[in-house]
Amino acid sequence: MKYAVIDISSSSISLVVAEEKGGEPLFRARESLTLLHYLDGHALSARGMEKLVDAVLSMQEKCRSVGVDMLYLISTAALRAVLNSEEVHEEIYHKTGIPLNFIDGETEAYCDYVANRGYGEAEGGAALLDIGGASTEVCDLSGGGREGLHCMDFGILSLRKKFVEKIQPGEEEAERIRKFLKKQFKKAGIPKKGAYDTVVLAGATNLALYAVYAEYTKTHTVGERVMDGKKFKKLTEHLLGGAGRAKLILDVAPDKLYAVGLAAVVAQALVKRLGAEKIVVSDKGVKEGYLQLVRSGSFRGAYYDFSKEPPAAGREEASFAAEPAQPKRRGRKPAAAKAEESGAKQPAKRGRKPAAAKAEEGEAKQPARRGRPPKAKQEQGQEQGEQA
Repeated sequence: MKYAVIDISSSSISLVVAEEKGGEPLFRARESLTLLHYLDGHALSARGMEKLVDAVLSMQEKCRSVGVDMLYLISTAALRAVLNSEEVHEEIYHKTGIPLNFIDGETEAYCDYVANRGYGEAEGGAALLDIGGASTEVCDLSGGGREGLHCMDFGILSLRKKFVEKIQPGEEEAERIRKFLKKQFKKAGIPKKGAYDTVVLAGATNLALYAVYAEYTKTHTVGERVMDGKKFKKLTEHLLGGAGRAKLILDVAPDKLYAVGLAAVVAQALVKRLGAEKIVVSDKGVKEGYLQLVRSGSFRGAYYDFSKEPPAAGREEASFAAEPAQPKRRGRKPAAAKAEESGAKQPAKRGRKPAAAKAEEGEAKQPARRGRPPKAKQEQGQEQGEQA
């Protein structure tokens, strides 16, 4: 049994596939899609729904190709703030047959926790930071489940809209962002120095941030992705005004050009608040946590069952195409089949004598039946008739 989860986020749509009995994911895929670019006011436009449906169909086909049995489609903050979210759900279901599971902020944070709670065994404790497009989650990985989970209603896209004028944030803009974050962390009850020694960064944007860090510091990763605190601080400063900062991002994470600088500011602000000494980057996030929960039976979401799909016409055609061409009607006499291959017109009536078929090939003009011949036959054989 194979399970899959498709996650609709604010800046992409991603897929993870895994076996029923656990273990590492078998397959991953991601497509960039920033839904906020397709908003008409606070509603997703018709074009936005079309792009979203196309992306879901693409991921559904990938699932089909790797033999997925049960597929779950989830959406987090990307569609929570969209006024016509129900209409979006209906459109996706109508075009793909896949039901959409809306995930609230607390559940989103809990999925992050489930996917990464193994880091909570680190000495000194660990906190997780997942910076999304429209929300940010901070989780106590050393705690007991849902306690210590925080989902804040700001993310990369909302920070950019509120504070950043150009492509990359400058130092003055970053300082305003830090003041904003300080208030948000305090409001959410995020602890100060001494609570955790490790910060775990999760999510696609933080993975892109690590790729930039590795390029900047010439780090060659083997195993766990770890960032040195002092080097990370220097990278953050470079992203706020260093020469060639845009090229640095474009070389390794071009689809996150607008996000990496802001992610660095947010991550550095949390590391400083917590006084953490170690920064680890995880490749597991919300969809991996959701996958674990449905696979274990802890969650029961709506899903798409591939075993109930009708036979695909395209696959049937492909299987016949791989074989020699065969007549569609059984019991056809060889002479009729031969005439059909030569392009001669054949009457629908069965049991024609071989002599009649031979006559159509031009040896002797014979009517296929009594009376006036079919009009199409007259037109096709006009020249032959004149010669006769």
